[in-house]
Amino acid sequence: MRVFTCVFESYIKYNFHVGLTVWALAQITALDFELNLYFIHHFIFFMAPFLGYNFIKYHLFYWKAKLIKSFRINLLLGFFLLWILILCGVMFFLPLPSQLLFFFTLLLGLLYCLPLPGFKINFRGFKGLKIHLVALSWVLMTVFLPLTLEGKSLREFSLIYGFQRYFFVIAATLPFEIRDLKLDHPKLSTWPQRWGVKNTKILGFILLIFFLFLEVLFSFSSSYEIIAIIAIILMVFILMSKKEQSKYFSSFWVEGIPILWLLLKKLML
Repeated sequence: MRVFTCVFESYIKYNFHVGLTVWALAQITALDFELNLYFIHHFIFFMAPFLGYNFIKYHLFYWKAKLIKSFRINLLLGFFLLWILILCGVMFFLPLPSQLLFFFTLLLGLLYCLPLPGFKINFRGFKGLKIHLVALSWVLMTVFLPLTLEGKSLREFSLIYGFQRYFFVIAATLPFEIRDLKLDHPKLSTWPQRWGVKNTKILGFILLIFFLFLEVLFSFSSSYEIIAIIAIILMVFILMSKKEQSKYFSSFWVEGIPILWLLLKKLML
């Protein structure tokens, strides 16, 4: 049992779950648009968010003097650098539009945590920008990158699909925003800071109503019932969200909703 607990904690702590979640959303896009994804694509959709989120989470810790002297930390850093080099090498086998979109998303991730040239703050430090940066990065990675892999042009239909995913990602981010209310700097002006927990939940419900409305209007998915189930589940999690959450409420259960979404779609095929 102790071994399972240790493995599970590492799975969450080192963002394997995040990588799997982004991969699941990319697969959902592939199913909805009947795209053919190959191993190299699956590798990118998992490894890019896995490495990106670990960089965002741990890059500051590495620069502390005590950690630089740690063999264990340097070994871990070497592991991540190796996979970053492999990922960058793999990217050059993709079409040029996919490469440009990937590196633009990468740039957003870097500017999210590193100071802007000539400024002392990063993108995350700008008022109210945090949640939209996260949502935009996820939409680029899970909607538009899969579409560019097969040379699909970004038509009105795919742009509206991107907006639908944008609404979903923002709604799914709200339990994290509520959890981090006691940790986030007041200058971040997150939704719970600006409007309070109750109003943030109401806004989350409104976003999910738009999410459902777009599905009814455009029929992106082969099964409206699955979209309705996912929206209801996320509404319940938003309703249950509070500042004092259980350890894995957001980081496992809420984060894992896209994985459930993909499983339901696979079962309905």
